[in-house]
Amino acid sequence: MFKKIKTTLACCSALMMLCAVPLNANAAEEVKINDAASVAVGDTFTYSMYIADASKDVMGMQAYVFYDTDYLEIDTDSINFDNLNGVIYNGNLDGYMTFNFSDISNYASFSSRTQLVSMNFKVKKSGNTNVTYFIKEMYDSDMNTLTAYTITYDIMSDGKTVVSEKTPIVEEAEKYINTYQGNFINYIDGKGNDNTDEKTDHKAVIGEKTTMMPQNNQGNTQYVDVQKSGSGASVTTIVIVCGLLLIGGAIGGVMYFRHKENTKNGLNTDSDNIDNDMT
Repeated sequence: MFKKIKTTLACCSALMMLCAVPLNANAAEEVKINDAASVAVGDTFTYSMYIADASKDVMGMQAYVFYDTDYLEIDTDSINFDNLNGVIYNGNLDGYMTFNFSDISNYASFSSRTQLVSMNFKVKKSGNTNVTYFIKEMYDSDMNTLTAYTITYDIMSDGKTVVSEKTPIVEEAEKYINTYQGNFINYIDGKGNDNTDEKTDHKAVIGEKTTMMPQNNQGNTQYVDVQKSGSGASVTTIVIVCGLLLIGGAIGGVMYFRHKENTKNGLNTDSDNIDNDMT
């Protein structure tokens, strides 16, 4: 009797072990996003950024969202800007998407929590990865950089919100921040100086700010408006003098050859006759 019970228990244990193996394997096939959400490989999740507490309406903005292509694949058709006008964006870049908007007649209000942008990602493999952001410019109707705002993000997976109102991660890679640093400062807590709790030590990610150059200025070439610099008159004078010298040289050459010809033929060579021949 006891032998049958032991045999039965052994079989049950074996079955439990067999069932546990695929369960553990499936549990491992997930990616951890921003250390905040776990999504199964092959599934799709929605990453949405929000802005709240903005003291002024936003007239323009330029920003970037970064991700690791080894782990995630963006669905470019899903990129959405419900509350913005005049948006230009590109989601077909290697490891990031960028967007900017500027509308002088329809400002974007973020006084209460309002979605900025959302996009879907498909999980390609398991592991740990981050979705990060970096804002280059965000300014109000007076072209002043905003100093009061709160930036957060949500993640939805399988129709459920798995991350809500979490502070997003600022991108820190030097190759990006040194290229995209503008007037806007990206603070770690996602808040502006006017409404942060970190008054004495407001930590930020700051790249090397590049000098803005006109689009038609290639390389280090400097273009100078000679009219505004006061050199326009001198340039004009040089052109006129050069023109007069050329005309004078041409007249002198004609006079020389006509003089030789007239001398050869024994003709009068006074200047009045020469002038008449030129007319």
